[in-house]
Amino acid sequence: MATQDVSTGNAVREAHDYLEKTPLDSDRAVFSEDALHSSRVSTRGGDLDLNQPPDGGLHAWMSIVAVWLLSFITFGIGSVWGIFQDAYVRDPSSSFRDTSVFKLGFVGGCATGFAFIAGPFSNILVSKFGIHTPILIGVIFTAVSFELASISKRYWELLLSQGILLGASLAFIPSASLPSQWFYNKRSLATAIGSSGSGIGAVILSPVVQAIINHSSIAWALRFLGFLSFVFGLGGVVMIRQRLVAKKKVQYKVFDFSILKVPGYPLYLAYAFLQFFGYVTPLFFIPSYCTTIGLTASQASGVLSIATASNAIGRVVAGIIGDIAGSINVLICFNALSGFMCIFVWFFARSFGDMIAFGILWGFFCGGMEKLGSAVAIQFLMNVIPPIFAVPIGSRIIASTASSSRFAENPRAAYRYLIIWCFLASIVASILLIPVRMGFSKRILAKV
Repeated sequence: MATQDVSTGNAVREAHDYLEKTPLDSDRAVFSEDALHSSRVSTRGGDLDLNQPPDGGLHAWMSIVAVWLLSFITFGIGSVWGIFQDAYVRDPSSSFRDTSVFKLGFVGGCATGFAFIAGPFSNILVSKFGIHTPILIGVIFTAVSFELASISKRYWELLLSQGILLGASLAFIPSASLPSQWFYNKRSLATAIGSSGSGIGAVILSPVVQAIINHSSIAWALRFLGFLSFVFGLGGVVMIRQRLVAKKKVQYKVFDFSILKVPGYPLYLAYAFLQFFGYVTPLFFIPSYCTTIGLTASQASGVLSIATASNAIGRVVAGIIGDIAGSINVLICFNALSGFMCIFVWFFARSFGDMIAFGILWGFFCGGMEKLGSAVAIQFLMNVIPPIFAVPIGSRIIASTASSSRFAENPRAAYRYLIIWCFLASIVASILLIPVRMGFSKRILAKV
C-alpha cells in the first residue's frame, strides 16, 4: 500500500487498481497468505495466474444473465415504488389514502436503504455457505415481503413488509461481484449488462403494475410482483456460476476502513452520498409530478418506464465509454448532465411530451452513475440515508413551497425547489469528484 511520502495521485491510483482490477469485490475480500502463494502455477509456457478472470465463456455469461435476473427483481422492482406511492394516496383500493406522503416515503426509502445496510453483512453468509444460499434467502425474502404487503391494512405492517423486509433481501448484493470474477478487460461492459436488468425491469413493470392497479387493485399488483420475484430469483440462483478461485481463496470482511486513509476516497464517498439523492428523488417523484400537471396515472407510469429504459441504455453506453475514456471521467460527465437535465428540462415541463423528453435525457445520463464498483461495503453505508429520507425531505420541500400564496394557483410550481435540490445534489456531487480525478492525472484527456 502507499506510504506517507507517496503522492496523492499514486495513492489514489493504487486504491483504484485495488478496487477495479482485482477479480473479486476487492474492498470486501482479503486474500489469505496461502491463497497468495497458491494463486500462480508453473506451466511450460510460464506462470499462470489463477486469479486472472477468463473474460468470457459459457459460465461467465450465464453468471451475467443471473445478475440481470436478480437485478430485475430487486432494484428493478424497487424502481416502481413511485407508482405505488402515488397509488397509495389516490387509488380507491388503497388502505392508506389518509397516510401522508411523508410517512409513505419511509416505506419506499427503507426498501432501498435497508438493502444497503444488509449488503455488507451478507459477505459473512457468502464466506460460510457460498453465494447461492444468501441469494436464495434474498429471493424468498423478496417474494414474502410483497405477499405480506398485499394484506397490510396498517401503516406499520406496510413499513415492515414492503419496506424493511423487502430491503433486507440480499439477492442483488452478493451477486454484484460476479462480473469481476469472470471478466477483466470487458468488466465494465459485463457489469453494465448485468445491472441493466434493474432498468429494463422498471421499463416492463411500470406499465404492467399500473395496469393491474387500474383494472384490479394494489393488492393484486403486489401479489404479482411477489410471484414474479420468486420465479426470476430461482432462475438466477440456478444460473449462477462461481469461480473455484473465488470459492476457495477468499475470506470476507464486513468492512475495511483502512481504505479511508487513501487520499481522495472520502471525497468519492461524499460524491456517492449526494449523487444518490440526485437519483432517487426524481425517480420517486416523477409519477406524482405527472399527475400534478394533469397527466393520467397510465401516462405517469409511461414516463417512468421510458426513463428507466433510457437508464438501461445509458448504463451499457457508459460501460462502453468507460472502457475507452475511463470510469471517473464518465461519472463526472454523466452525473453533471443528469443534474442539468433536471434544471433545463424538468423545471419547465408542462406536458406529456415534455416529461417524455426529460425521462429520456435524465434516465440516459443516470446510467453512468454506477460505473465504479457499486459493491463497495463502505459505499453501501453512504447509500443508506439518501433513499430512506429522499421522499420525506422532498415532500417537505413540496409542502413548504405549496403553502406559499404565490404558488396556491399553480400546483406544478410546488415542485420548483424540489427540482432545484435535485440539480444541486448532482452538480455538487460531480464537483466533489473532480479532485479525485485530478489525483490520477492532471491531463484533461487522460483515461481515468
